Formats: sequence, structure tokens, C-alpha cells
Amino acid sequence: MRQRLGYGAADMASNLIWPMICTYLTVYYTDALLLDTAAVGIITLASKFIDAVTDVLMGIIVDKTEFKSGKCRPYFIIGAIPLALFAVLTFWVPSLVSNNSVMQIVLAFITFNLVSTCYTVVNTPLSAILPSLSADDKERNILVTFRMVMAAIGSFCVTYFALPLINNFGGVKNPYAYAWTIGIFSVVAVALLFFSFGNTREVVKPIREEKIKLKDGLKAVNAQYILFVITMFIYLLGFAVKQAGVVYYYKYYVGNEDYVPIQAIITSVSMVVGQLTIPFFCKVMGKKGSSVLMNVVAILGNVVFLFCGTDLVWLGVGTALVWFPLGYLMGMRFALLADVVEYCELKSGIRAAGILSSLDSFLAKLAFGLNVTIMLGLMSIGGYDADADIQTEAAKLFIQIGFVVVPIICIVLTIILFFFFRFDKELPKLKAAHEAEAAKGKS
Repeated sequence: MRQRLGYGAADMASNLIWPMICTYLTVYYTDALLLDTAAVGIITLASKFIDAVTDVLMGIIVDKTEFKSGKCRPYFIIGAIPLALFAVLTFWVPSLVSNNSVMQIVLAFITFNLVSTCYTVVNTPLSAILPSLSADDKERNILVTFRMVMAAIGSFCVTYFALPLINNFGGVKNPYAYAWTIGIFSVVAVALLFFSFGNTREVVKPIREEKIKLKDGLKAVNAQYILFVITMFIYLLGFAVKQAGVVYYYKYYVGNEDYVPIQAIITSVSMVVGQLTIPFFCKVMGKKGSSVLMNVVAILGNVVFLFCGTDLVWLGVGTALVWFPLGYLMGMRFALLADVVEYCELKSGIRAAGILSSLDSFLAKLAFGLNVTIMLGLMSIGGYDADADIQTEAAKLFIQIGFVVVPIICIVLTIILFFFFRFDKELPKLKAAHEAEAAKGKS
């Protein structure tokens, strides 16, 4: 139980910081600093080229790590304070040059990439550590459930408390209000990461004990792994675009940003319930079958948003139908990642959990870079005006397209790709063959 809570605490820490960045950094840039939406889109998208390097480098570093405390755990405390510090600076430093928009853009780009790199230092090991925590498939599902439930609690705290805190510190137009808010979340995140380090243990050893080079790690990559990361990228892109549009959707399309905390409660409860059902649905339908079912439910939820208008009850129904399966699928993503990493190891004889997790992490962050570009691009087409309290009908339409239509398209593509997964059926056979060979070697 300590390990389950410890594993979940690390993602809870990440979700006290990263959702704040995903949801409010764009609002901070556009509504507080009044930066051009095109410039904001370029900042977030260009940073992904840096992520491409830092994510893979971090994966290599994890695979080469040989601390007594493990390959992954040490980075929870190594990255904790830098992550918290640069999270605050990201929402503070650009505010110091309010009279120089060029310097604001430069500083925004630098600070955003620094906090993104620190997030990589913590989150790549967090994704890579699961195969080392337990060799038991059922225990992994439970670990993922704890991780996702506690992550949802972290996200809930941000979604529910962030806007009231921002308003308490001066409102959405006050550039310094955001730094004070994320500062509070960051202090708690540091404590959680230290707790996680103290309560997790890496007990499953790789097939071969050796330092993995990049070229050797890439040999572990196969077609099923590539299919997996592409599928997860498309799924996360739809989720990320929706998340980027939450504040804009309720503020301008619905016309009442006070609904955001209500939406946060429904979102968090739905995600937690979805994540708690992971062991049950995995047992009844398997990982792939249950994932397809949840994607179908998510489509129905998004369809509700197309027809509910501004009705609060139906907005709640749509939110529950979207975030219940998304909560399930966010957890299932990490369970499937552990499976596909093990599948790659058994096929190649090389455990490159760090490198494989880093490639998945990069595509996840790419999704959360493209989401801002896509959302702001659509808003720009619709004629969004950051200075206006009421947007035009065209701007509202394109906000809805980003918030509803883009996620539906991504979910449909995800369902199609799921049917090409084979590693879920092949992994038990490979594990049985490996165990038989190991037993023969001992005898």
C-alpha cells in the first residue's frame, strides 16, 4: 500500500503543476500579457523541438543510471525543486517586462522550455518505473489505478481552486496572480515527490544487467511499439485540445466562467470513478476491448456538447460522459505502456524502459504543444479578441470546434488503430516461453 500511494503521489505532484500550465498558461499569455495568439502558438509548438532532444536524452540517462536507490526513483527528488521553481518563473518572469512585447515572448519561450525540461526529468522516470515496481500484471493495474486516481485529485485541485486563487490574487488580467497561484501548488508538489521517493522500490530486474546505449535501445523498438505511441499521441491530442479550450469554452461560448469550478468537480469525480473501474473492466473485457468501449462512450459525451447549448444540466452530463472514459484511458495508457515495454524487451532481449518511455513522453508533450496551436489557430480564424469580454458568433463557433469536434475526430482514429494491436495477445505467450527457458536454465 505504501508503494501504491508513493507511486500515485509522484503523478499527483505532476498534476498540481502541468495542468496549471496546460490550462492557464495560454490564458496568462493572451489575457494577462496580451500576447498575440500566433506568437503564443509558435512558443508552444517550437518548444517541442527542444522536447524531442531532452525527452530522448532523459530516457538514455535513466537507462544508464545505477544509483543504489534505483534507476528511476532518484529523479523524483533530483527534479522536484527545479520543477517547482521554474513553474513559478514561467508565470512570473515575462510579467517583469510588460512594456516590451518582444522580450516577453523571448522570456516566455525560455521559461516554458525550462519548466518543460524539468517536467521531463521527473515524468520520464515516472513512466519508466512501472515495469520495475512489480512483475505481476494485476498489481500493475492496481498501481496504475492509484496513480491515476491521485493524479485526478491533483488535477481537480488545479481546476477547482486555481481560478478562485487567481481572482483572489488580482484576477485573470493581473499577470502576477498566476505566479502566486502556481507557487502554492508547487510547494505541495515538492513534498509529494519526496514522499514518492521514500515509498517506492524498484524490485524487478531486467533480463540483462547492462548500460543501454541509444542505438541498442532503439533496437528494442518494433512495429507494435510504434503503433502504440501513434495511437496514444492521437488520443492525447484530442484530450489536450479539449483541455486547452476549457476556460475559453465556458467563459465565451457558455457565457459563464463560474461554471468552470462546477465542471472541475464533475470532471474529477468522473475521472476517479473511471480509474477505479480499471481492474474490473480489464478482467471482464481485457485492456484493448475495454479501451475501445471507453472511446465510444467518450464520443457520445462529446456529441452531447454539440446539442446541449448552455444548459448546465446537460453540460454536466456531457462532462461526465467524456471524462469518465478519459480517466479510464489515461490510466490504461500507462498500463499498456508497461506491457509494450515488456513486450519489446522479451522480443529483443533489451530493456530500454527509459528510452521507450521517453519517446512516448515526447509525443505526449507534443500533443500538449499542438493543442495550444490548434486551439488558438481555430480561435484566430474565428476572430478571437482577447480584449473583448464578449466574442463574436464566429469566434464562439471555432471555440466549440476545438472543444468538441477535434476530440471526436481524434477518438474515432484511436478506435480504428486499437484494432491493429497484437502485443496484448502475444505478451502472455512470450512471458510463458521466457519463464520456461529460465526454469530449464536453473535445472
